[in-house]
Amino acid sequence: MSKARQILSGDGYAHETITVANTAIGFTAATWRVGEHSGVRAVITATGGQMRYRYDGGNPTTTVGHLLAHGDILVVENAINITQFRVIQIGTQNGTLSVTYERIL
Repeated sequence: MSKARQILSGDGYAHETITVANTAIGFTAATWRVGEHSGVRAVITATGGQMRYRYDGGNPTTTVGHLLAHGDILVVENAINITQFRVIQIGTQNGTLSVTYERIL
């Protein structure tokens, strides 16, 4: 089954690829904190191994957090959630996040 794709109405201004291994990792602040704008979101496509994520300020573990699997698309909105976002791999295969940052218009 194919997943629906949608181009969001924001202004894409930065991109990064994040390798997710067995240590919790977040977004790169120097990449997404570019200039001042009223809103920001991260549009994420997950590939590779399964992962878990949290955006409440805590670190996910292999058993705690929301599941993120190969092919999933996740949108994280606002600077607080983006700052607090953390992700970790579950099994033995690394995951990869392809992230585009948008200014919300």
